[in-house]
Amino acid sequence: MAEAAGGGRPLPEDLIIWEILTRLPAKPVRRCRAVCRSWRRCLTSDAKFLLAHHRRQPSFPLVTTSDEKERRIDALDHRTGERRPVARTDRTTATEDLDVLASCDGLLILISYGGLYICNPTTRQLAPLPLFNVNCISGLYPHPPSGSYRVLCCVNTDGHAVYHVHTVGSGDLRCIGEPLEPWASGDVVEMMPMMEFLQPHVLAGGRLYWHPLKLPVGGSGKVNNMLVFDTVAESFRHVLSPVEGPCIELFEINGTLGLYNYRGSSSTADLWVLQNNERWVWSFKHRIKLQAMAFSVVPDTNGDMIVLSKKGQKPGLRWQYLQHISGTDGSSLRRYEWNVFLKLKKLRFKESLVRHSFFSMEGNNDGGVDEKPLFEGLSTVAVPLDDNYDPHACSEESMLAKSFAGVSLSF
Repeated sequence: MAEAAGGGRPLPEDLIIWEILTRLPAKPVRRCRAVCRSWRRCLTSDAKFLLAHHRRQPSFPLVTTSDEKERRIDALDHRTGERRPVARTDRTTATEDLDVLASCDGLLILISYGGLYICNPTTRQLAPLPLFNVNCISGLYPHPPSGSYRVLCCVNTDGHAVYHVHTVGSGDLRCIGEPLEPWASGDVVEMMPMMEFLQPHVLAGGRLYWHPLKLPVGGSGKVNNMLVFDTVAESFRHVLSPVEGPCIELFEINGTLGLYNYRGSSSTADLWVLQNNERWVWSFKHRIKLQAMAFSVVPDTNGDMIVLSKKGQKPGLRWQYLQHISGTDGSSLRRYEWNVFLKLKKLRFKESLVRHSFFSMEGNNDGGVDEKPLFEGLSTVAVPLDDNYDPHACSEESMLAKSFAGVSLSF
């Protein structure tokens, strides 16, 4: 098996499985199960292989779209210019909305068919979430001490935000109390569902981070404007972000929290990284000069950025550019044509073949496939390249300003 050209020595099976197959997308891995019985056992039920495969898969931002025929959720592969299908509903048979509310470890919480579901699009498994009278989903996260996955959700109780924890696969909804002010009452509680839909919380290092709020400055001149939830201790605290502004984007980078501060007036984006989440030390890494003013900035997991900007001189905002900006040198090798009806989400998806007990294990495809047709008729869609784009035209302007790198602030 796997002999080199000319009848050379075959590659060791361990090398093929752990260094090659773990890097393949899920679909080819499923096909490889037919090679032999040992591969089928390993690629189907070996927990170490399935976890190693998930860790090596790329993480892509999610995109939603809707037309007269269907509603779709896709994963945007900005390296190849493809929208990889995740879920869809046929508008001729479904009138309910289809959207994604949370994402973690290849699992998505979707709203569809009048209810909430947790699903694994890679294995096409689906299970209902028994969450009723919940105002908003605040996050989906693993709980290592118990080996379970949990959902943090908020219930508006007489104008107060009361948080509950649901263990996926159970019928429990356990109250853990109110957060700190101003997140516990007032206008923040009323706006929380919309805030969490537009700016989903970020899971990094076992903590959920809320997007910074603009709060009135007290006598000290510093206000703790970020709410943080410890997923193990199940406790809240609030901390100070390193910067303020209307265009701050949080993201997970190498197991910690990253923050991009986009300044539209100068078309620059500053990258900050949380170096220590016990003493809350932030480090300023670099500044990127963008080639055009952006409507939306979505950070990538390695510090790159996906930027949406207006397309040329055409009137209106219907047609835009989508550009992948390097977090290393500020360059962009590709730019895509983008339709404004495609909604770039701030949630990500990473393929996973890991098996979970809260899905039914009856039926086909090595797991339960629900009768809801969320995974029927899926197809890959190409994002057209901008053929007139010259990546070298503005290379000097897009270079990083490195003179500020290494600055650290402790709060």
